[in-house]
Amino acid sequence: MSRRGLALALAIVLAGAVVFFTSSPSADAILLEGTFTDDNNSVHQNGIEAVAAAGITVGCNPPDNDRYCPNDDVTRAQAATFVARALSLADDGNDYFVDDNGHVLEGGINKVAAAGITVGCNPPDNDRFCPNRSLTRAQFAAFLVRALDYEHSSTDFFSDDDGHVLERAINTLAEEGITVGCNPPQNDRFCPNETLSRAQLATLFTRALSLPNAPQRIPLAGWNPISCSRDGERCSVSIETFEGRSHWVEEGLFQILPYRPGEQSEFLSGTTEFRLTLDGSPVALTDVGVQSTSSKATRLWNTTLVLPGGAHVLVGEWYRDGELIQRTTARLDVS
Repeated sequence: MSRRGLALALAIVLAGAVVFFTSSPSADAILLEGTFTDDNNSVHQNGIEAVAAAGITVGCNPPDNDRYCPNDDVTRAQAATFVARALSLADDGNDYFVDDNGHVLEGGINKVAAAGITVGCNPPDNDRFCPNRSLTRAQFAAFLVRALDYEHSSTDFFSDDDGHVLERAINTLAEEGITVGCNPPQNDRFCPNETLSRAQLATLFTRALSLPNAPQRIPLAGWNPISCSRDGERCSVSIETFEGRSHWVEEGLFQILPYRPGEQSEFLSGTTEFRLTLDGSPVALTDVGVQSTSSKATRLWNTTLVLPGGAHVLVGEWYRDGELIQRTTARLDVS
């Protein structure tokens, strides 16, 4: 197999790079900001990315939906829609409330009513849902406990909900590990009557449903758009990202199929390798193995990183038979 017959895989389509070759033009650093533009630096961004990846949210500014509005209060209608999507609830065709007719989220409201998750907002009549009313943290606790059919906990986790009508639901969320409190690091309070933000909602849903982590990818391999020199081994890229986010590196090498004589055994034998270092220290990688399609076989390695604030250097190296094919140095500015 020729050196150039073994190509680098997984070019990530992200705009902008800084390339440190005199023959290549310079551009701005790559900014890793995730699905939405308005949740960067949020401690809840992992949860927001997770609910977006799961299709539970599409954003808050249709039709663009490039914003999540993380600091906005959650309305009862929004919470109902999140639950209906997350649990794939069915619509039984009934119209349960008189005050949501024509509401854009009426479908989700009727689905949670049909599932018995809500009975309304005006007992004992309960013919209204109050769709635009903000939801408190305690109310959402009760909402989620009913939705997931948890058994109530008898343990008292927090000091500020004693005697609250929804205390059992709050304690149940704590028992299940869905909430840890509202006053880190002590977390001996729940703040039951504070309104719930959309960002907090995302984190609670992510924990409750054990949603897969949805980290930001750090691109290293691609000749385009990182624009590494095809005739050289070294290239560099400048990346800006955010502290507290999980970051995912998944890289490898691919072989265009069909194999030429001798190539298959060579490619499958482990002579290809990807190595990663962070600030000079080796990073442990998971060997995903070889995945094949009708046109390409790919060997992949991956890892998840959580980076502290400041400047870091991430170096990816691709080898074949011990020979360096390409080295990419990513200079990370974590704010």
